[in-house]
Amino acid sequence: MKTELRRTFHEIVRVNIGFLLAEGRFTGPYPELDAKTGIFTVVFTGTNLAVEFVLDERDEDITCTVARMVDGQPALDYAVDTHGSLVRASLPQLLRARGIRNKLFTQVTGLPLKDQIPITLRDYACMLQTYGQMVLDDNPAFLDVA
Repeated sequence: MKTELRRTFHEIVRVNIGFLLAEGRFTGPYPELDAKTGIFTVVFTGTNLAVEFVLDERDEDITCTVARMVDGQPALDYAVDTHGSLVRASLPQLLRARGIRNKLFTQVTGLPLKDQIPITLRDYACMLQTYGQMVLDDNPAFLDVA
């Protein structure tokens, strides 16, 4: 079941978020599995930013984070680096910090994880296309929020 969910997740990310590849600023999607935690991530990388789609089957959670690229790889630090600079945050958190107050998510409470995946990934695609032009432009200033 886990392998099937990961395959489904990867395919839906590839199809729904493939627009990141259109301008040639991003490459991917690159699937990664953390063997310790079982967390599955699909990553698109640009020169300055990475967009990470995370499937946590244990917590039944689907997230999207934007990370700063450091030495050609997404930042290793989770939120801030040793200098106190923001290097990774969730897309909705960053949009809220930029003043977006609109409803961002479709209600999925009570649905099985396999049914949540396409809905939530579609929501993230919409967020990027509607409010995330700086991300689409691979602009690292997107992470420069208070």
